[in-house]
Amino acid sequence: MNMQKEMQKQMNTMISVPVSKEGKRLEASLGRSIEKVVRANTDALWVRFQEENTKLEKLERDRIQQLANLITNFINKDLPTALEKTLKKEIAAIGPAVARAITPILEKSISSSIMESFQVKCLCSSFVNISILVLVTY
Repeated sequence: MNMQKEMQKQMNTMISVPVSKEGKRLEASLGRSIEKVVRANTDALWVRFQEENTKLEKLERDRIQQLANLITNFINKDLPTALEKTLKKEIAAIGPAVARAITPILEKSISSSIMESFQVKCLCSSFVNISILVLVTY
């Protein structure tokens, strides 16, 4: 019986040491394999990210170029025409408005100048009449 127990102990140590070593070896090997797979996937993901980023940057440059061309074309072709049309309309509308605004002022100015002119003439003729009377009486 003692012998049987001792044999079991020896068998346990004989079996457990190699199993433990093999387990550690498998664990290390599995760790390296997982590390390689993770690194490869990370690298592949990084490459894909850079490719997508490059595509998006190219699209963005194209869009910016398109917008720049549209703005340049608008400024060179459409804007002068639009400004010309708008100015013509505004100038055509301003003419009658300015005439309506200036007419009463001109009428007042002209009538007051005429009135002043008549008053000066009347004063002059009154002065001449008075001087004639003064001369006649002497």
